[in-house]
Amino acid sequence: MNILIIPDIHGRSFWEEAINDIAEHRRDFDTVVFLGDYFDPYPAEGINECQAIINWEHLYDIFFGSYLTCEPVFLIGNHDAHYLNKVFAGRASGSRKSERHLHTIEGIFEDRHRMFQIAFDTTIGGKKVLFTHAGINRGWVERHKDLLGTVSADSLNNLAKSDEGWLALADVGEERGGWAKTGGPMWADVSEHYDEDGKPYAIDGYDYEIFAHTRKKEPVINDSFAMLDAQRPFILADDCTIHEYSDADKLGL
Repeated sequence: MNILIIPDIHGRSFWEEAINDIAEHRRDFDTVVFLGDYFDPYPAEGINECQAIINWEHLYDIFFGSYLTCEPVFLIGNHDAHYLNKVFAGRASGSRKSERHLHTIEGIFEDRHRMFQIAFDTTIGGKKVLFTHAGINRGWVERHKDLLGTVSADSLNNLAKSDEGWLALADVGEERGGWAKTGGPMWADVSEHYDEDGKPYAIDGYDYEIFAHTRKKEPVINDSFAMLDAQRPFILADDCTIHEYSDADKLGL
């Protein structure tokens, strides 16, 4: 198994080469996991809200207008959740939420809501791997253990079925200027995934976590997690190692 990972898009087109390679059968992956945040571009990057919508429709048309052998997974980020759910938006809306194109983006999520999920997991290279937008940290799990139960992709996805669950997903930690000690899987900062001794960890029940959300020039990759919000695609290889998409030829993909 080899998985293509597309971190936060925010209207960018860095995904295009990789997705075209799949659509035109130049590369073969078992799964493509999008880590969320499809809209709400950064103004400093020269992408406007209208261009971000066009970018999404282009992605959708390429992906669903071609015969593909791989399974797509579209995760929900904080910049998606505030269009998807009014409870989340009322508590933890992002600063770049579009007002001008609000109804258009809300309509995209309403019409295609079955495409999107909070979490995805799989076993690869003998390791159980959890994918979310911002990662799961111990503080958040402890706060919501009665609601969440055992951490799994299923239990996380079930949170989207109730207002109480959306409120838990809307936790914003102190690191991001919020009211909670740590953020939830939509808002957690990468710094919240280390223990008191500064050692990185994967959440109990999993060997590895993969997420995005904390924008950096270079990814943060260690033995417990990979934070991949670095404006380019990555590959999770069949031995559970992370690689740049540019290394696809070396991996024989």
